[in-house]
Amino acid sequence: MREYELIYVVQPDATTERLQEIHERIDATITGGQGMVLLRDDWGKRKLAYEVAKFQKGHYFLLAFLGDGKFIQETERLLRIDPDVLRFLTVQVEEQVVDIDARVASANEQAAEQAKRREERERIEAERERERAEAAAQMRETVAAEEAARAASKAESDDEAKDADAGKGADAGKGADAGKSDDAADAKGAADGE
Repeated sequence: MREYELIYVVQPDATTERLQEIHERIDATITGGQGMVLLRDDWGKRKLAYEVAKFQKGHYFLLAFLGDGKFIQETERLLRIDPDVLRFLTVQVEEQVVDIDARVASANEQAAEQAKRREERERIEAERERERAEAAAQMRETVAAEEAARAASKAESDDEAKDADAGKGADAGKGADAGKSDDAADAKGAADGE
């Protein structure tokens, strides 16, 4: 048996169910052709080197498998007609795998290692997301406090302006009253003089 690797890129918006459907179809083609799937590695969503079908990113997968190679044409045909698969490439890694059991054991170890790395990546991403959420909450609190301070300052300056206007009005009223009393005194003096 020969060992092959198939790398395929699926559009980033594909649902989990759709991804599972694609994986199952590929696996069924390989096992139907007397092949053996060794491992599938999810490389995650990555930026594409160039835009493909209006997508800037793609979800990458690596599939290692054993077989005689007769089913590869059918596998590639299925990938070619699938609208969610953006690109794929199949390469022969090993001409002749002598110890299949050892290769399967090695693939299982690789799968366990990948699972650990995936868990670590997910843990780190969850931690980053938590930190981003805390920073956003802190930013919202800071903005709310600044807005409250601005509102209080504006209310205080509005109160001072009202007090100043009230003082000016009282002074103007006194001046008007004083002007009236002066006018009244002048009128009284004029009346007395006659």
